[in-house]
Amino acid sequence: MAKSAILVSMNINLKICGITSVSSIKIAAENNVKLLGFASNNLPGPNTCNDEEIKNLIEECDYYKIESVLLTRHQTLKELIAQIDFTKPKTISCSYFFPKEDLQSLKSIFKKLKIGIAINPKKFDRTYLSDIHSLTDIYYYDLNVYTDNEIITYPLNDCLDHIQFLKTFNIPVFIGGGINNNNAKNIVKIASPNGLDVSRSLKDENNDISLLKLNELQTSLSAA
Repeated sequence: MAKSAILVSMNINLKICGITSVSSIKIAAENNVKLLGFASNNLPGPNTCNDEEIKNLIEECDYYKIESVLLTRHQTLKELIAQIDFTKPKTISCSYFFPKEDLQSLKSIFKKLKIGIAINPKKFDRTYLSDIHSLTDIYYYDLNVYTDNEIITYPLNDCLDHIQFLKTFNIPVFIGGGINNNNAKNIVKIASPNGLDVSRSLKDENNDISLLKLNELQTSLSAA
């Protein structure tokens, strides 16, 4: 099967997060990966960048027609608007609970901006998610919970109720957290997400996307 057809044949999108280099963007472009995520350094966890770095990387994404996703923590609305206006992502992934009023403001200011909601098993508020679903374009459900000292990965089976709840809104759901070529096929089979959100398992020792690891993941998914 041609490499470019692998993910299309499954109807599963692949987003690679924690991008920190131009070389990773080029590898993604050459291998039909259309979604790349950039983590703001206002978040805990690895593979973050400052706004200047993110701005330059997103410009590179635009050149290759790759959709950029900015993952950021809640700040003041003024700071958030400034960060989006400066880095110019196609999608913002809102980590932690952003007030509904702030999401409405973002929608009114940035007409083309997609809003993604980043959720994990520890912070799952059904009332909040129901209240803001009309403002949401995509959900990113992360099996990982990050703290300053460790990463805890929750078993998929413990999170299926959350994932099924998100699907009731008929909005795309991506699943991330500890996904690799050994478990991706099973995650797709059990949870039937719209996409997979992958990061560390596809990186080499320099934190760049490894072509070998990416091909292994694509091959495993092609058999799903």
